[in-house]
Amino acid sequence: MDVIRAIISRPMTLANRSLQPSKCHRPLAVSWKGLDRHTSCSLFTCGHHCRQRRLYTQAAHLKATEGRSEQMFTDDILQQAQQEMELVNNRRGPKARKKTILRKSEGGNKVIAVTGWKFKQPKRKPRTEEDYNRCIAFTINDGMINKAIKYLREMEKSGIKPRKYAYTMIINGFTKNSDMDRAKRWLKRMKMNGIKPDVYTYSSMIDGYMRTADVTRAEAVFREMMKQKIKPELTTYNIMMHHAVRQLDIDTAVTFWERLRDAGLDPDVYTYAIMIHGLGQENQVDQAWRMYDIMKRKGIDVNGVIATTLMGIHVKHHDNEHVIKLFRRFFEDNLRKTKITPTAHTRNVMLNAILGSADLATTETYYNHYLESLKTKQSTPLFSGANVYTYTTFMRAFLRRDAVQMVGQVYQDMIKQGVKPTVVTYSVIMLSHAFVPDPDTCSRILEQMKRSGVELNVVLYTIVMRAWGKAGRFDKVKEVYEEMKAAGIQPTQQTMSVIQQAENRGLQS
Repeated sequence: MDVIRAIISRPMTLANRSLQPSKCHRPLAVSWKGLDRHTSCSLFTCGHHCRQRRLYTQAAHLKATEGRSEQMFTDDILQQAQQEMELVNNRRGPKARKKTILRKSEGGNKVIAVTGWKFKQPKRKPRTEEDYNRCIAFTINDGMINKAIKYLREMEKSGIKPRKYAYTMIINGFTKNSDMDRAKRWLKRMKMNGIKPDVYTYSSMIDGYMRTADVTRAEAVFREMMKQKIKPELTTYNIMMHHAVRQLDIDTAVTFWERLRDAGLDPDVYTYAIMIHGLGQENQVDQAWRMYDIMKRKGIDVNGVIATTLMGIHVKHHDNEHVIKLFRRFFEDNLRKTKITPTAHTRNVMLNAILGSADLATTETYYNHYLESLKTKQSTPLFSGANVYTYTTFMRAFLRRDAVQMVGQVYQDMIKQGVKPTVVTYSVIMLSHAFVPDPDTCSRILEQMKRSGVELNVVLYTIVMRAWGKAGRFDKVKEVYEEMKAAGIQPTQQTMSVIQQAENRGLQS
């Protein structure tokens, strides 16, 4: 009815104007025959290529109604508009969407608002096994595990039997969240449906158990895989070694390394990077370089990860001058066959080396340079925009100079830039409070991280224990230790050293 009002509400003096209709205008009193073929001159336009329907009005030249009264002409308009509204109502469906369309009158000096309908094409539902697998993969990558399960059940209802890929993706989604109970149930369901797991399915299960530091069950899955005569791939070993290194368990990583060699597999550059990083964390610098020499003899080219890892080892040992030499060797040597591009992490390793021997004033100067580079949006050899690595590096530098207030200031600047903190960032903040000591704040940060879904590690728990130990609360140290054990996180040598020191303070007091 909005269309009818728009038509009859126009001034009736239109008949006295000398208007020249366009070439495509035809009298309104035309037959509906061939309407779809004359889309440019009809009341109803059908854009077939985009499936959109739009209802609009046209001003027609009154000379076409010569010999008829104005009232008869108005009746024709009302009748034809009513027919067109019925046609639109019949064609539009639940996906139709109301839209206001603005059109100019023939004179070009008046805008007429007409309410029409824009038809939205319904979203195509998955039909084939490939479609369902693609939907499951996308939803798993987005962290929507329940929606992925819904797709799998729709797949079963439609008569399509899910195969290995679909089940493995579901299992992988649970293992990424360390939800091993549900991962086991889906593995059992997979076997009950007559589908044999492959190396990728077992590797996902191993990944989940290693995330929770459950090496015993990870090895049990590994043995089951071998029992089923499924040969582990290099990725399987890399997963186990990676998580062992993350949990500061270099002995387990070395064990998996030996199994890899016994299985006749050749390590790739990522395998060497994992081992070099793990050996460096355990202060085994000579062994790390020997691993590098083995890699070179195998003819494996150095990449940015290897180079940055070696630089980071020497930063940890405060050998800052050697770090600068390594940077020039790996990233500035024009004689290299393949040029390695430094990443943001590489730049910040260099920044760590520079700030390692800098005093507080020099550190503040470098931080001001960094803030200036953010304002001008210019990259420098040390700075490449706002990123969590650079902010965390400055926080650690200020913490080494006992400038606890500047640690908080850098953190606030990072939040204003919209940069999300990492686990390392949180650990630096907690260390600044443990230095005071302020164990209550350390505990609150740990609880906040836990509620936010951050994956906690042994380093964070050790920092909290260190804070309570410095405060002389050995009872709290034991409480945090038991909480860590209940979470399935194994202590390191550093953790046990902190507990021993806290116990000695408690005995002395």
